[in-house]
Amino acid sequence: MGKRRFEKMKERRQSIANERMRILLDMAERSALDGDLEHASRYASLARRIGMRYNVRMPRGHKLAICKKCDSYILSSRTARVRLTGKRLTRQCLKCGSYYRVPLKGRRGETG
Repeated sequence: MGKRRFEKMKERRQSIANERMRILLDMAERSALDGDLEHASRYASLARRIGMRYNVRMPRGHKLAICKKCDSYILSSRTARVRLTGKRLTRQCLKCGSYYRVPLKGRRGETG
């Protein structure tokens, strides 16, 4: 049996939301590289809100580029402090001071 109308519409809304999130995050990256961090943070905040509204995951690679606490766009060395501590990547947002730790697994040269 085929999908019902609501399920088709939901998938269509989610695909449109995903496309809009990608566009906004690309605009945020371009703005941040040009030095306009206020617009970059605004674009990142809008992309995150669209994702929450339509229950869509953040595109791969862009998830670490947004601070979870203050919704600002994180650009390494300009708006964040990045450190490698043990087996973790640690990022500190310079706007709000929150930390985000990512475990590094599958590093080369490790045994067992």
